[in-house]
Amino acid sequence: MKILLRALALALVGAWIYTPCLHGTWLWDDGLEITRNAALRVPGGWWRTWLHPEGMDYFPLKNSLQWLEWHLWGADPAAYHGVNLGLHILSALLVWRLLHMLGIRAAYLGALIFVAHPMAVESVAWISEFKNTVSLPPLLFASIAMVEFYRTGSRFAWIKSLLWFVAALCCKTSVVMFPFVVLLYEWWRRGRVTPRDLRKAVPFFGASLAMGCATVWFQSTRAIGAVSAPDPLGARVAQAALSVAAYARQAVWPSGLEPIYPPIQGLLPAFAAGLGILAALALFWIYRAGWGRHALLGGGWFLLNLVPVLGILPMAYSRISPRADHFAYLPLVGLAGLAAAGLCAGVDALVKRGAPRLPVRIILAAAAVAAVALMARQAHSYAAAYRDEKSLWSYAVQQNPGAWLAHNNLGKVFLQEGRPADAAKEFGEAVRIRADSPEAHANLGNALEATGEVEAARLEYASAIRIDPGFAGAHYNLGLSLLKAGRRQEAAGEFLEALRREPGHAAARNSLGLALAGMGRLDEAREQYRLALGLDPELKEAHLNLGNALFRSGLLEEAVAEYRQALRIDPGYAGAHSNLGQALQGLGHHAEAEAEFGEARRAANR
Repeated sequence: MKILLRALALALVGAWIYTPCLHGTWLWDDGLEITRNAALRVPGGWWRTWLHPEGMDYFPLKNSLQWLEWHLWGADPAAYHGVNLGLHILSALLVWRLLHMLGIRAAYLGALIFVAHPMAVESVAWISEFKNTVSLPPLLFASIAMVEFYRTGSRFAWIKSLLWFVAALCCKTSVVMFPFVVLLYEWWRRGRVTPRDLRKAVPFFGASLAMGCATVWFQSTRAIGAVSAPDPLGARVAQAALSVAAYARQAVWPSGLEPIYPPIQGLLPAFAAGLGILAALALFWIYRAGWGRHALLGGGWFLLNLVPVLGILPMAYSRISPRADHFAYLPLVGLAGLAAAGLCAGVDALVKRGAPRLPVRIILAAAAVAAVALMARQAHSYAAAYRDEKSLWSYAVQQNPGAWLAHNNLGKVFLQEGRPADAAKEFGEAVRIRADSPEAHANLGNALEATGEVEAARLEYASAIRIDPGFAGAHYNLGLSLLKAGRRQEAAGEFLEALRREPGHAAARNSLGLALAGMGRLDEAREQYRLALGLDPELKEAHLNLGNALFRSGLLEEAVAEYRQALRIDPGYAGAHSNLGQALQGLGHHAEAEAEFGEARRAANR
């Protein structure tokens, strides 16, 4: 019963921390991961991702689980938030179990620190970081099974550990350093690593190598691209040292957390950070007969799990920022365990010096609980920044005015709110900071288009295409601008180019249909609308446009069906009500037609 109550308390702490964002909206690239991800809608998408991956990374198990989520609750962000939170709490419970198996008396404290730590907020509150929250439980299960194997010698435990590790790799390959952690654990346990230990680890290293190579290939060919040439190796190593120091500082003292961190410049700070890391490791090694052994295990978990995400091997995210809290999610387990072990060591040291055990335990436990409470409160406050796009990017710009992506994304929020002048200001700042960003140029073009500066907008679209000729969004936006100007043939060419670059671009299919319809090619237009709906059945504009094409072809009953589909998706869609009324009138259903015209007027006046 005591264990169940503690587990419930752990879950309640986690739930309270994330209440501000549980009913939040989609953020950042959540659309790419979920709402605009055509692979989730394919009937066999759960297995296709294993054989025919389409994304920027090869995370097949994660993709299969996302496919399942989509087919369970569709586009409801609250459900995805709930899954992320549930996985985070599960990981905290597994941290408790793992630390207990390692003999740490304050194992529960380690779990509390992990569940409440503010650096975990980005991974839990941001739906796209499902790959983080879903990869950690199998990694912890693999760790628990490996401890069981070394305790009992059970072959079954070794097989379980390998299978769980492969599952974790298939969720996110940043867990690739686990074989080194296993060898570190064996050294911690017995003070040496034997050839037999190395032979047992060979299958783990084989799995790591295979998935690691796949990740490097996907990052270099699909994620990074020609517009993001990596920094020189020396610069990447220097930035990695600075990042390790920053992660460690914020893990111990989690202040100044940001969605996008600025790079830390200068050779001297990098040298000092690298020297500090080496000095800490050397100190742990000197005292390896005592407390240093435990520090090497906890610090080793932290450092080893950071290595794949430090940017030494080029990563797409490095173009945005050299570090991010979500990269520290897995490493955080090591420092949480180290803090719990440190509390026990502190109690033992004071008792050894003559202090009474009970008062010392009470005082240190109270201090630990107070620290966890402060972390939980800070995490709760930080989670509120992730409730919607405006909150997130306003906070990011405030914390880091030099973050081009924060300005870019805040500009998109203003554009959606109907504030194109404010949006243009933010996009202009993004372009000033990052002149080689095709996205920022294309978005500035959208804002200028909305303010009536059409020629300036087209220049921005052209700049985006010049930087990245494969940028489907810029071709699409230029096509829309040309379509509005009545230049249908040129617009169709841009839409076709967008579709060549991104075949799943449903809006481009729909707009190509509009261009073709404007040229009188109704049969081809209808085909494009149907293809668009095949990609996105909930695209209301495609239903409306298909209805219009059918209406113009005299197929009134089929047009009515399409207008009704558009209204199913958006009952307040004024254009669909009006056009449905005209189609019903053409069929002789005058009373129904008048009702639809009335609905159209009411919708237009809202």
